[in-house]
Amino acid sequence: MLQTPHCSPPSVPVLVGSFFTALFLSLAAAPGHAGEFTNFAGLKFVDIPAGHFQMGSCKITAEMQKENKIRVFLGQPPIGADCPEHNANVNDNETPQHAVSISAFQMGKTPITLGQYKHYVAASGATQGSSGWNLINDDFMRYNAYGDDAPVVQVSWQEAKDFIEWLNKNKPASDRGTYRLPSEAEWEYACRAGGNHTYCGSNNVDEVAWHDGDVPKGNGRHQQNVGLKAPNAWGLYDMSGNVWQWVEDIYHENYRDAPTDGRPWTTSNAHASNSAPESNQVKHENSNAARIMHVSNTDFSREQQEYDAAMRALHGSSWKRDTTTARVLRGGSWKFTSDFARATYRLAASPGNWYYGNGFRVVRDLP
Repeated sequence: MLQTPHCSPPSVPVLVGSFFTALFLSLAAAPGHAGEFTNFAGLKFVDIPAGHFQMGSCKITAEMQKENKIRVFLGQPPIGADCPEHNANVNDNETPQHAVSISAFQMGKTPITLGQYKHYVAASGATQGSSGWNLINDDFMRYNAYGDDAPVVQVSWQEAKDFIEWLNKNKPASDRGTYRLPSEAEWEYACRAGGNHTYCGSNNVDEVAWHDGDVPKGNGRHQQNVGLKAPNAWGLYDMSGNVWQWVEDIYHENYRDAPTDGRPWTTSNAHASNSAPESNQVKHENSNAARIMHVSNTDFSREQQEYDAAMRALHGSSWKRDTTTARVLRGGSWKFTSDFARATYRLAASPGNWYYGNGFRVVRDLP
């Protein structure tokens, strides 16, 4: 019987086989694209993986500088910021930098758009918000006259919560997720997307954010359609710029004693001063006409004066800023300078504030 002699396979197939085996293993080990979920109202969500990150900025704060003057006078060693890099150009309210652990969740791919908000108003009949003002008034229509794909604006923190309550009450039985506003820690974690860029997804603000130097002039000075700039690494658009985004947390003047597990910080800020950061931003221009933001405890920016004037027009001249239950806004907007679009920048506003640069983004707890 004729037998085929045993011989080794040719060397090329072995190499090819090894190559494809290695390629398969490398692809299996590589992080995949985030999964997506679209709910009954057309909101798209992307998966945000669990993880850890350093929240906030590192700097020697004004309080630390004051303490160091005393220490130097007494011959004691000065205290320093407990982080590897000190950044003197960030705000004290972004400190101290601290480690936070985040559980997996899903975040809206974009801020809530006008089209999505119209669907909510039509389906719910919610033409008046729980904070007492008519949702669909002349100002709302004027500031939301830029198409259904633009972010909805002039929505207060409370009205954002009303929208989310409607989502949870009207979702189908097949949707076992729970909708809510992100915590401030979740927002910054999702913004960073595993990196450490200055803005949400890039060190080049113009790649990812609409800001006051990057929106069209004239009639184009308004919020822009979502998704026109580049997304960050987790597929989130417009995290920096375009519109301010409400988060769940009550504003505190710094991160001392902040939660480290990603939960929202909802204890009342009984020690907030009358110069809460809703009103302490002042902008200057340098010799190159590039705008720089500095923080002062007494000066008011043009935007914040408008913010307060609008609230007084709505509620009367006796209205005062809420300095104990103010909520946090993140991300910056089309009207503000690029510095406000930084990943760590934070602003405070009363929960009933309906400024025409304010929008929101929804997250979904995984079932």
